[in-house]
Amino acid sequence: MDLLTTLRHWLAEENLDGVLIASRQNKQSHLGMATGSGYVLVTRAHAHILVDFRYFSDIASRVVGYQMHLLDIATPFAVAVNRIITDEHLATLGFEGEHVSWQTGMQWGDTLKTTLRGISLDALRQIKTVDEIARIRAACGIADSAAQHIRRFIQPGMREREVAAELEWYMKQQGADNPAFDTIVASGHRGALPHGKATDKVIAPGELVTVDFGAQRQGYCSDMTRTFLVAGHPRAPDKHPLYAVYQIVLEAQLAALRAIRPGIPCHQVDNAARRVIENAGYGPHFGHNTGHAIGIEVHENPRFSPTDATLIQPGMLLTVEPGIYLAGQGGVRIEDMVLVTETGAEVLYTMDKSLLLTGER
Repeated sequence: MDLLTTLRHWLAEENLDGVLIASRQNKQSHLGMATGSGYVLVTRAHAHILVDFRYFSDIASRVVGYQMHLLDIATPFAVAVNRIITDEHLATLGFEGEHVSWQTGMQWGDTLKTTLRGISLDALRQIKTVDEIARIRAACGIADSAAQHIRRFIQPGMREREVAAELEWYMKQQGADNPAFDTIVASGHRGALPHGKATDKVIAPGELVTVDFGAQRQGYCSDMTRTFLVAGHPRAPDKHPLYAVYQIVLEAQLAALRAIRPGIPCHQVDNAARRVIENAGYGPHFGHNTGHAIGIEVHENPRFSPTDATLIQPGMLLTVEPGIYLAGQGGVRIEDMVLVTETGAEVLYTMDKSLLLTGER
């Protein structure tokens, strides 16, 4: 089922005559590009794109099946939308209440000649299309290659910022448009910070370093985390003070991966990972969800959380990323992205998840 057909089925289910889309993430698939400018208005009969001069020609060259409307001084937003409302007799129009400011919503209520109803379209992005899956696979391929590269690159004496810069440069060389989010490089005691963005801290021999990063390519994101052992210390990996913690996190991650299958609630996957960590005595040190959906945005719904009852379905793409964080000592997180299949989960990364030394070829 294509994008517009899916949306029109949703309109019928919601008893709406049309929907006005303003958010970047929900417009992207319609516009063929990511931009905060412009609007998409889909009705039961037609699909419209309303955009100003800066983007009009570019978008017009990308799309098929949409009527293009140029927004300018002579035809501002309210005039253009009211013309469509009148022509198509739109009595009730949905709009993204979660993504539109209160002021804008009030202004639309005063100027648009229809009944507005706040709605959310985010659930329609939960199951990815074949094209979306292909784009996300490409973004994951870049991240997978980057993880291998950065493990070999990291050396004692480097600053965390140097590692982040190298990683982001490498991903762009491999075809990424941008990093998917601010790269996390947390070494030594900073590994206890789940979102410890790269700093000027010098990476020391024998420390663990957690690297959490992703590539954005063609509008879609990847997200990957690996924890490495920094070379230069005579101690073997299995003699590191946090080696047992690493193994617990790995066991928890593998338990969550095994739990994924269509028809089960998301909280059951979270429980599979959390139970391993709690049974090992580290429950209080795992304070975030086990994972989240991903696509146009890095963090989408549903979540592998203790409370999310959403049923897993084929075509969903999510992360699996348990961790343990010990203040003053460091931390471990291991993250893969998975595609839910008819029988389970396909991991989209190939990199080994044993505790690997940096710098080795």
